[in-house]
Formats: sequence, structure tokens, C-alpha cells
Amino acid sequence: MSLNDWLANRWIAAHEPTVEEIADLFAVVDRDLADANIPRLTPDWRLGITYNAALQLATLALAAAGYRPGRDRAHERAILSLRETAGIPSKAVNLLDTVRRKRNQNNYERAGTTSAAEATELHNAVTTLRGDIVRWLKKSHPTLCPLGIKA
Repeated sequence: MSLNDWLANRWIAAHEPTVEEIADLFAVVDRDLADANIPRLTPDWRLGITYNAALQLATLALAAAGYRPGRDRAHERAILSLRETAGIPSKAVNLLDTVRRKRNQNNYERAGTTSAAEATELHNAVTTLRGDIVRWLKKSHPTLCPLGIKA
């Protein structure tokens, strides 16, 4: 399904992004990626913080493309939209979607279900995603790219 189909289904809404909005989202991403490296954090929290960075990257890409998630299933829609907005490969999007579900379990049902290796794998994947999003933004929406942002 295309983003136009998503818009027709009201899964997303039209949105006018600004450079300031994009810069603010990158600031959240960078804060979360840094905070997820705090050594004393449990793997569950590292995963949750890193997932939030991924969610903000997905929201940023969706905004740059001229949309925002609808109210229903907003996290899921933002993550899945990465295929359409920035052309992120399905393997990476599927990893983020799996983590989205695991994070819900960690936050609301059960503690201690994340290994240190899983948290590190996600952190590495989201760090790579950040670089991919910066490169995509510079190429596809250069007027929205904050000054000084690096991949």
C-alpha cells in the first residue's frame, strides 16, 4: 500500500513539516541513543530507549514526507511507513516492528525479557537507521535538513 492509500484509509494525516520540527526530533533521537549507552541501565530499558529513538526517526521521516500518524496504532504506522518514506529495507523495518511489540511487553507485562545482546543489536540498527534517514533527508528533502546534521 502506498502512503496515498494510507491517507485515504485515515491511517495517516497530511502534515506541513518545519526544519525546527525535524531538528527537534533529531535532538530526541540523539539524546535517546546516547542515554541508551548508560552502562547501569537494564537491557529492557536500553531496548525501550533505543526503540524510542527509532520511533522518532520514523515520525521524522513521515513528517518530512508530509504526513503524521493517525491516532490508531500510531507507533505501528510510523514504524511501518519507513518502507514508503525513506525506502528502508523490510528486514530493518521488521526488526523495529518486532521490538515495538517486545517493548510493549517489557513496559506493561513482564520484566527481564531482553538480553544485553538484543539491546546492543537494536542500538546498532537504530544508529545505522539514523545515518540512512539523514542521507535520505539530504537527498529527498534538503530544505528540511537541519544545518550541521551529520549521518
